[in-house]
Amino acid sequence: MYALTPRMEQRLRQDLRKFHDLFTGDRCSAWQLEELIVAAIKSDTQAQHHVKWQEAGHDDKADILVIINGREHAVQIKSGQIQEKKASLTLSGHRFGRFDGDLKRITEYLNSAPADIIAVPYKKRDGERGREHAYQIVYIPRGALTGVDSQGWAQHGKQWRTVNSSGTVLSLRPSMSWQIWWEIPLSVVRRTDWFTIG
Repeated sequence: MYALTPRMEQRLRQDLRKFHDLFTGDRCSAWQLEELIVAAIKSDTQAQHHVKWQEAGHDDKADILVIINGREHAVQIKSGQIQEKKASLTLSGHRFGRFDGDLKRITEYLNSAPADIIAVPYKKRDGERGREHAYQIVYIPRGALTGVDSQGWAQHGKQWRTVNSSGTVLSLRPSMSWQIWWEIPLSVVRRTDWFTIG
C-alpha cells in the first residue's frame, strides 16, 4: 500500500491551510487534492518518490503513478466522508454504465483493483471561533475493495448491494450510470489524526 512520508503529509497540511486562506466556504475537492498530493510527493526530495500525473486525465485505473526504485504504484485520490457512528469511510468510484448492468463483468473489474487509494475526508464545523475545516488522510489498501463475489449482489430498492471479504459494503446505483459506492470499515484502513484549519 502506497503512503505519503511524514514530510509529504506535512506539506499537504500546509497547502490545505493555504487553500482555506483563499477559500473559506467548503472542502478542497478531489480534483484539487490530486494536485496538492502531487506537490506533496515532489516536496520530499530525500524520499526519491517520482510521480507521474496528467492534469484532468481520464485514466480510470489511477490518478497518479508513483515510481520508487523502478517499481510503480498506481494511486487514486478521493475525498470521501467518515461515518463515525458506523465506523466507516464512504467513497464513490467509477461509473460502470458501459457494462450494461452485467454484474459479473462489473465484479471482475472491481476485483482487479489496479490502485491503492489515498482519501482525504473532510468535515466542517461552525463554532464560537468561526468556521473550522477538518481533514484526515486515509490510506486504503487494494484488499479492502476486492474479494467481491459476483453471486453475492442483491437488489435493495434501486441499488445493488454486496459485502466483500473485508466487510466493505459495495453498492451500485443504476440511476447514476451504475456508479460504485464503497462503505469501508475503518478497521481495515490506516489513517492519520484529524487536523483542523481555522
